[in-house]
Amino acid sequence: MMAIERGAGCDAAGPTASANRLCRGSHPPSITKSPRPGTGLARHDRTIALWLGRWLGVDCRVGYWLCKVGQCEDHDGRRLGFIMQDAVNAGEQASIRLLFLTALIDALPEAGARIDPLLREHGFSRAQLASPYERAPLHRYVALLEHAALKFDRPYLGLDMGMGFGLAELGPFHALLTAADTLRTALDSLARFQTRWQSRTLLDAEIGPETTIFSYRIEDQRIWPRRQDAEFAIIGMVTLIKQLARNTWFPVEVRFEHSIAGREDRLARCFRAPVAGNHVANQIVVRNDDLDRPLAGAARSEDRKRKDILECHLLDLLRPDQEPAKSLAAQALDLIARRLGRAHVDCDSIAAELNLSGRSLRRRLLEEGTSFRNLLQEARQGRARAMLQASDVPLSVAAERLGYSDSATFSRAFKDWTGVSPGRFARKTD
Repeated sequence: MMAIERGAGCDAAGPTASANRLCRGSHPPSITKSPRPGTGLARHDRTIALWLGRWLGVDCRVGYWLCKVGQCEDHDGRRLGFIMQDAVNAGEQASIRLLFLTALIDALPEAGARIDPLLREHGFSRAQLASPYERAPLHRYVALLEHAALKFDRPYLGLDMGMGFGLAELGPFHALLTAADTLRTALDSLARFQTRWQSRTLLDAEIGPETTIFSYRIEDQRIWPRRQDAEFAIIGMVTLIKQLARNTWFPVEVRFEHSIAGREDRLARCFRAPVAGNHVANQIVVRNDDLDRPLAGAARSEDRKRKDILECHLLDLLRPDQEPAKSLAAQALDLIARRLGRAHVDCDSIAAELNLSGRSLRRRLLEEGTSFRNLLQEARQGRARAMLQASDVPLSVAAERLGYSDSATFSRAFKDWTGVSPGRFARKTD
């Protein structure tokens, strides 16, 4: 299901290429066996993980990621391998609240009981709908959406989910959002809860003179493909805006990180706006006039007070799980990955985000056995592989997103990392 990124102790190019061979069905039959949901890393899985690690010449943790294999068929009846990855350390694993599982069930009424085996295959069950704030691994949820879209021949499943998921489905957040005085205030509240709903996920706003760009992106690049989740998130945001403002509202533009080839007309009709693919993040562009216009029935002062109290309680109730303290190198790498393709990346700008001088950041990274240059290269390598594996991004666009002056410079750097050109790498992963 997901493109496997380089893990500790594994070769830079080996796991990805081998993972793609596994997807094509060359794996031993015994590996397709999966543990019962909730049983964790069973003895069978540990054995397979160690075997895979030795076979592929990679770290045993990568072997464990690769041993999570399920099968489904695409629209032409061909077999597809979905690689399911589990982080060894739960603190490193992105998660999502099961609140959003309801949207999938509601969008597939014709599936009936046929969806239950699919839920079990990905570690879910209908019984979990009674616990909407329970956390589940994000990669399993994203894989479930992609698998369901294929299994039930619903290529626009994410759009259908988002159009049916509105304020009423957000429970107590309904009251919080409808108490906002403007769309901007409501969307700010939405962004404030993003990490509580779905960890390791970016939702931010870039304010310009005329418009504001709202960006949504799962930060873990190994979680791919994720088209259904991206389209669910963006059309879901549009649905919320329409319910808060007016039903005739539409965005200035919509952008997706995945390719939209062959889907342009349907997406444009759905959003009533120009839609583009292969961007650095999933985005909607909204007019500032729309965002700052008072909403009908805007909150009075006492309502604003209730809103602040409700927000305080919800933030406390949905407190994020305690995560292990990150090293400075890990924090810097996260910031570099977030800024790539969206803003200028240099040592001084990253140091400023960490409240350090550029000199102090370099010194402390050296103490941790790395350097800013190494971290920048690591972030670029991960993003480059993800882009080349996931979509038909032109080399010139990839080079620009990764901060290279031109495609020739990017191609030379990529060949130094992997031993093959970007074009050959993309063809090998098709």
